[in-house]
Amino acid sequence: MTTLAAALRRVADAMRRSLTAQVSLAIALISILIILFIGSLLDGFIASERREESELLLLSSVAFIRDDTAAAGGDSKAAARAIERAVRRTHWLQAAVYDGNTGALLAKAGDLTVPLEAFPSQALAAETLPVDASTQQLDGLRRTLAPETILWQAPDGRRFRLLRGRVNLSDRTIILGLAIETTFTRNLRNRNRGNVEVALWGAGALAILFGVWIARRILASVRRFGATASRINALELRERLIVEDTPTELVESAVAFNRMLDRLQAAIDRLSAFSSELAHDLRTPIGNLLGEAQVALSRPRTADEYRAVLESAVEEYERISRMTANMLFLARADDHAAISPQWVDVDAALARVMGYFELLAEERGVSLRMQIDADPSAPHRVWADETMLVRALSNLVSNALRHAMPGTPVVLSASVERSGACSLRVANEGPPIAPEHQPLIFERFYRVDASRQGSASGSGLGLAIVRSIMDSHHGQVSVTSSAGAPTVFTLHFPAPAVPA
Repeated sequence: MTTLAAALRRVADAMRRSLTAQVSLAIALISILIILFIGSLLDGFIASERREESELLLLSSVAFIRDDTAAAGGDSKAAARAIERAVRRTHWLQAAVYDGNTGALLAKAGDLTVPLEAFPSQALAAETLPVDASTQQLDGLRRTLAPETILWQAPDGRRFRLLRGRVNLSDRTIILGLAIETTFTRNLRNRNRGNVEVALWGAGALAILFGVWIARRILASVRRFGATASRINALELRERLIVEDTPTELVESAVAFNRMLDRLQAAIDRLSAFSSELAHDLRTPIGNLLGEAQVALSRPRTADEYRAVLESAVEEYERISRMTANMLFLARADDHAAISPQWVDVDAALARVMGYFELLAEERGVSLRMQIDADPSAPHRVWADETMLVRALSNLVSNALRHAMPGTPVVLSASVERSGACSLRVANEGPPIAPEHQPLIFERFYRVDASRQGSASGSGLGLAIVRSIMDSHHGQVSVTSSAGAPTVFTLHFPAPAVPA
């Protein structure tokens, strides 16, 4: 039993995990339920039709015997002949005539085996039935007089529908005992149930086979998903699902799958480009270090010469360190979950950044200014991670100081909205950035020219860090620059999704 139970559990688990099995069983179950429903309706229809037919036949027989007896003289002998004619007209009818006072059997027809005591105790008065009534009239009366009939089962198992009628003759009152055997109806219903059972087995088997075929056709698109995914690797990312051949219900999944591949391909392309550019940028300082070390070791040097080599090497090491720090910062900024936004006072943040660069601005002959544009009644604040906000502003200010013309100001401004959104701007007067370069300057390692290399001392990562910080805040960074106008970098921080 344990082995059987374990086998059944494995089969149930396999069916639970198989969409083909689930679809096939669902179709089979629906087919079986439909056949059961139709079979039960058919069985009830047969029973109802046969019962109505029997009730109508019994009522019409009472009316016929009454009218035929009256036409033949209206005595008991005429009634005996009338029941014989009625039985000959209806194969399933059995009839008997009893004396209304004594209950003695006067005549019978059709091999009647039903005793008088089995008939209903109340007799239906034949006078209640219309003379020369049509089938339509009797059918209308049947709905009212149907309770006058009863079902009775004989000792041998046969079943009868019985009706007791009362007819007033010229010489006496007689009782009509009318019976119709319903065994045929029961046998017909039994055969119908047997046919339904056979249909159930056949329909279940066909439904399972048909369901397997349908499920395989339906799941063909899902299998294409798997086949496409199995062909994808880092070198083969051009594979896409054909949306036109995909079922309507799976179009959304196919489009999402293709978009996922697009994002994956774009990420790998960026990673490949990043690796190539990183290798290129590291090659220069490492080559400088290697060359200087080889030259220094080519012959004996004085202590001052060795010191000069070491000082030059320290500069290259600092450049590599800054580049590594920037890349690590980018990696952390790309992880949006790593930020901790909060309300930051805009005035304090701008003042803090200006404090960092006051000495550098004096050395370059550039002034720093701060400007706040906001409703006096609205709080001067921005929803952001304070550390990353200061880092982004610092990169922009450092960049602006490097390219600002002496004697011109670098302006830090802010505009605060009542919704909580905030825009921060850093403007400087200097050489403009050509329009074709403006969409690209936020890419990693992108350089416009040798004179504008970004804020990471030539690493090309300063503006990329700014964009990554803004992406992590779901904000935007933009630049406007043209001849005769200041170059303005704008950081737009949206309002918090949930009011804080």
